[in-house]
Amino acid sequence: MKERLNLKISTFRKNSEKLILIFLICLFVVLSPSHVQAQTHFKLDAETLILTAQRYFSIELGLSPEELQDVKLATHVKSHEVADITWVCLKEEHLLLALSEIDKIVHGGWVVATGRNPGQKQRVGDMRTPEGIFQIESIEDARHWGFYEDSVTKERIGYGPYFIRLKTGWKGIGIHGTDEDHLHEIGKNASHGCIRMANDNLLEVVKMAKIGQKIVILPKLSQ
Repeated sequence: MKERLNLKISTFRKNSEKLILIFLICLFVVLSPSHVQAQTHFKLDAETLILTAQRYFSIELGLSPEELQDVKLATHVKSHEVADITWVCLKEEHLLLALSEIDKIVHGGWVVATGRNPGQKQRVGDMRTPEGIFQIESIEDARHWGFYEDSVTKERIGYGPYFIRLKTGWKGIGIHGTDEDHLHEIGKNASHGCIRMANDNLLEVVKMAKIGQKIVILPKLSQ
């Protein structure tokens, strides 16, 4: 009887040790740098973000080298600063920036997917992202939208948690998320014309997005 009890205790201890080991391994994977990188590798680092913003301010707004020294990074947006945010999408670079043209502040930058075909949008279904100066028309909860079917590949692609509809003159153009199966397309010419991004990055954008904000979509930063 005593031997059986000791055997049960020994078995229990071994199982407990295995469970603890499994838990520690899972915890290590979640907190490891590679996992953190996987969650954030679509965001620009501070140095790249500042340099890209300075190029935009210089090329598109004509700021002098002296004025460019005033460009600064501010990751926390105050409520009164939201209305002044301009969104800038650079199609060739596959980037979306949030910045203030008034105060020369950069609030964030993310890698995105743009239209499957390069160039200015000419017709419905040409899979090009329109270029120009537009506005945010609405911010819509897309969590229950399900998937849309790619007319070419027949793949089903998700919208993510939100759809930021843009007033471009073209129906259905916006900024939205994606699903895990198509996360690898971020940073490529892959969308049907929308600006597509990772869902966790989209949530950051939604916090700063407001109806009426300006969005500038450029083919690239001209030299």
